[in-house]
Amino acid sequence: MTTTINYYFSVMSPWSYLGDERLRTIAARGAAAIVHKPVDTTVMFSRTGGLALKDRSKERQAYRMRELKRWSMRLDLPINDNPRHYPVDSTPAARVIIAAKQHGLNVGLLTYALMRAVWVDEANVSEPAVLHSLLEAQALPAGDLLERAGSDDVSDEYAANTEEAITQGVFGVPAYALCDDLLWGQDRLDFVEALLAKERTPG
Repeated sequence: MTTTINYYFSVMSPWSYLGDERLRTIAARGAAAIVHKPVDTTVMFSRTGGLALKDRSKERQAYRMRELKRWSMRLDLPINDNPRHYPVDSTPAARVIIAAKQHGLNVGLLTYALMRAVWVDEANVSEPAVLHSLLEAQALPAGDLLERAGSDDVSDEYAANTEEAITQGVFGVPAYALCDDLLWGQDRLDFVEALLAKERTPG
């Protein structure tokens, strides 16, 4: 039986970006299926006591920068810790991911491409033209997906993802729900892998 990982994330989260590729590797190794669930962190923070980056203390903001540099070096992943277009509204990118998912497409590589666009290429993923180019680069039907992204079905799923995450106890991203457990943060991916290994162990 295939284990499902419900993956709650935002393309505006550098931690989601830093963990995304490893999550896909771990899931493949553990024969698990990832269900991508982009969430609205503005709503999530307002409901769970979180703070947007601009509202955090200078000390917390400074430590975040140190941690981003540490993890970028540890993982050998490039990151611009202060990208030109951050923060911007992540809703258009989230809706494109959901639209592609509803279209029956595998959204793993698209999600990673959108994250890299923010955190490496400094692209403004709230702009339709930028999203169109990114979709075309992934050989996806850009026009159809952008049109679908504006539908009520997609908007409803985005809201449902966020509500589901909060109900599950998620207060930040990335978060991974699997095997009746919840793990927050890309630094908990070792535990994700351990849970998958335990799930595959007979008895």
